[in-house]
Amino acid sequence: MASEVAEALKQIRAGEEEARRIVSEARERAAKILAEAEEEAKRMSERAREEERRLAEEIFQRFVKEGEAEKEKIIADAEKEARALKEQARKNEEKAIEAVLEVLLGFR
Repeated sequence: MASEVAEALKQIRAGEEEARRIVSEARERAAKILAEAEEEAKRMSERAREEERRLAEEIFQRFVKEGEAEKEKIIADAEKEARALKEQARKNEEKAIEAVLEVLLGFR
């Protein structure tokens, strides 16, 4: 009977050691999983920041391009208006010269 008790105690100790080993391995695996998850979270965060920067640059470039197009349109419109005003001024100048000549020379 003493040998049975000793054997039972031996099995209990072996079971306890096995349980400690299993718990230790589980803790190690949990720590490794946690570390990997933290690293993946860092990588995902960095990718998100890079994507944010890329999108911001893309939006900025689009607005620059749109601004350039608008600037070119404004310049073209202003040049067209300036040509029209210049032509109108030339016609007005001709009319003024004709009016002065009529008054001075009596032409009608």
